[in-house]
Amino acid sequence: MDFVIFDLEWNSGYCKKTKKFINEIIELGAVKVNEQMETIGQFSIFIRPEITKRLNSKVKELTQLTNEDLIHGATFNYAISKFRKFTDGCVIMSWSTSDLSALEANCEYYNRSPKIPFLKRYADVQAYCQDVIGSGKNQLALQTAADMLDIRSDDVPLHRAVGDSILTARILKKLYDAERFAKYIRIVDDEFYARLNFHSTYIYDINNPLINNDDMFILCDVCSSKCEVKNGWKSRNKSFYADLYCPVCDKKMKGRIQYKLCYDGLSVTKRLIQNTEETPEDAAEDTESDTGEI
Repeated sequence: MDFVIFDLEWNSGYCKKTKKFINEIIELGAVKVNEQMETIGQFSIFIRPEITKRLNSKVKELTQLTNEDLIHGATFNYAISKFRKFTDGCVIMSWSTSDLSALEANCEYYNRSPKIPFLKRYADVQAYCQDVIGSGKNQLALQTAADMLDIRSDDVPLHRAVGDSILTARILKKLYDAERFAKYIRIVDDEFYARLNFHSTYIYDINNPLINNDDMFILCDVCSSKCEVKNGWKSRNKSFYADLYCPVCDKKMKGRIQYKLCYDGLSVTKRLIQNTEETPEDAAEDTESDTGEI
């Protein structure tokens, strides 16, 4: 079984036809690897933009591409057709699912269907690497993961489709375990698309019927007793905060509870904030000392 790791570059612009912004794909790049994670093929193609003819300044700066680079690019459907042949029979992979969302939008625009023609089996390399590295819920950027693993990146053009695909392949090769990775390969069916397009939302209205007031408690991290809530829970930063007191340990602390409605149901994360000077903004970003999920 072979694998294809792909990456996209796109130019965001307003489409008068659909009356909304679209991330129009301008470059598609990929590398093909075998079961030993050895590179056995490479793919690269420019796509001539139709929605927005000129690249915005941020895209130019990031990718070092120019409008002239894309003048003789392929049409979107031609590029997808060529890439479909390149990926035939392979598991498709990318660093996070953000490129899939861009592909859906482009397929919808050009073909009136959001289904991605070449996608039959898919794996999110970012999710797998975060699991192996142990970064928890903190999403790792591609370059950050490479730096953490001491993987060279100065010899590839970053923020270019092929370059980012090569770097993703290097990261995966270092962390690859066939049995463990197999669990991340998903069959692309209607349920896959439903999950992909589900937008998780935070619930921070105390009157929301999904919130069970009986669950609004946190256990002491020393004696595991239920802490008393002083002055009630306050909603800030998409979370609930409260002053807590453990009568067993005679200890004051602060707590945070966060409700998130995900595709698989309601996720409830509870944590203690040991540093009383910590702001809600800091707490929202720091999830490494969670006391548990319901």
